Amino acid sequence: MIWERYFYKEFIKIFFLFLFCFYGLYILIDYASHTGALPQNIVHMKVYELIRYYLYIFAAKAEILIPIALLIAFVKTVCTLNTNNELVALTSSGFNIKTLMRPFIIMGLLCTCLLFLNEQFLLPTALKKLRRIEDLTKHKRSRQDQSLTVKQVVLEDETLLLFQDYSPSKEQFFDVFWIQTIDNIYRIKYLSHASVPVGFFVDHLTRHPNGELLQTASYREFEFPDMHFNEKVLQSTILDPEILPLTELLTRYLEVSSERNEKESKLLTAFYWKMILPWLCLLVILAPAPFCIRFSRLMSVFLIYVMSLFGLLTFYMFLDATQIIAKRQVIAPVIAIGVPFIAAFGWAVIRFCRIK
Repeated sequence: MIWERYFYKEFIKIFFLFLFCFYGLYILIDYASHTGALPQNIVHMKVYELIRYYLYIFAAKAEILIPIALLIAFVKTVCTLNTNNELVALTSSGFNIKTLMRPFIIMGLLCTCLLFLNEQFLLPTALKKLRRIEDLTKHKRSRQDQSLTVKQVVLEDETLLLFQDYSPSKEQFFDVFWIQTIDNIYRIKYLSHASVPVGFFVDHLTRHPNGELLQTASYREFEFPDMHFNEKVLQSTILDPEILPLTELLTRYLEVSSERNEKESKLLTAFYWKMILPWLCLLVILAPAPFCIRFSRLMSVFLIYVMSLFGLLTFYMFLDATQIIAKRQVIAPVIAIGVPFIAAFGWAVIRFCRIK
């Protein structure tokens, strides 16, 4: 219908105007003042490389950029229709106000589907590329060197590999202990997991009959032909759950045991986050709708803008904070992330259904 085409046209125009202007400004500021975030060897990037780099960043930030763009477009379009009395004219012609909101809900659902596709196909690749680029910078390296977290990988022969950090760009472990047995341990400063793993600055520790664990040999470079990695276990260890696509997270979600460890809690947190966050696109349509269509001479469009943006950003930051609680196993991930979102979404749906 004519009114629907008009609504779509106005909404899409504001939506893309905000995305292009806001993200374009971000690119200009980032490129001008944060060029050091790029590796030194590719500071002078070709145009297509620069475009690809910022497309990766857009894919990583789409979970919040798209909901904000939807919110701005919805508030601007509906408030303009309201102040120009166009909504009054349409409702006087027999249209239900909920029917008039249908184009915006469809746009919200469409963007929800787009974010799910982004989580499945684009975001995993984008995060891998971005983290590989960031890993090459000195600033990123200095922060990683301060990490005291101990990670582990179980090899195919059931021996244990403990390490402090992993560099995706170099495909190399840092500060490694290979525990073959309690009496036979290798300490390795750098370990490259090629077809035949190679260690650099290796110390071999063995237990003497008196019970002391002493260094018996030292090598500048040493090959480990008996060290065999399980590729699936290795990838699940060195990759953050946030990098995995939804289908892979779902597969691992079904394999999680009832007694969860910290790594499984991180996996569950990433799964619930990726499943819930795209629905922000629909929430930003339903939540401000009752305020935007209110017929009143005292309606303050500026106040609606401010409160809507403040509410969205506050809610997003709150959900982001619940991720830490869930990862630390303070509260179950499904409760920490799911309950606040379901409560907010349920409140928005109820208020929208009460619109007359």
